[in-house]
Amino acid sequence: VSVAACPYPNNTENALNMYSCSGSGDTIEVKWVRVTDLNGVDMYPIDPRKPFILELATYNNGPDYYDNKVDVRVFEYQKNWSTGQCGWAEIPTFGALDGIDGCDFAHNCPLTSGDLDLKLEIDLSPYSSIISMLTANAAIQLSIVMKDYNEGSKQEEITCVVAQLRIN
Repeated sequence: VSVAACPYPNNTENALNMYSCSGSGDTIEVKWVRVTDLNGVDMYPIDPRKPFILELATYNNGPDYYDNKVDVRVFEYQKNWSTGQCGWAEIPTFGALDGIDGCDFAHNCPLTSGDLDLKLEIDLSPYSSIISMLTANAAIQLSIVMKDYNEGSKQEEITCVVAQLRIN
């Protein structure tokens, strides 16, 4: 039985890999993402124990959003103990990353129609129990779904993004 580590997938050894998982009715398109430290210097790999800035270029072809909630699923790229194959394994968060208030967390509401250049200061320290479950210097995948919580909405998905990255 080989215990060799899995290689980094999708060039995550060197750079963040991001793609849309949005459905046909989603109204916010994420064009690109950049991660920096608090001084604006590119940061890769990402140290989840330190605050960082997430810069996003997005386009909202829907209404202004005054309230949104975000659900995040966390995966780690690892070898399956029974098959020996490398793949994304979900890290259980027991709902801790469900229904995060996007406006409170990111301080970016309202999300207006049209081009949006967002700079979000991200501090993951409240989620240290989840971060401690991740292997150092590993590839992780974040599946991020944002839902419309405007008054009168059906709380439908407005965007979905998958970010694959290396943490240290």
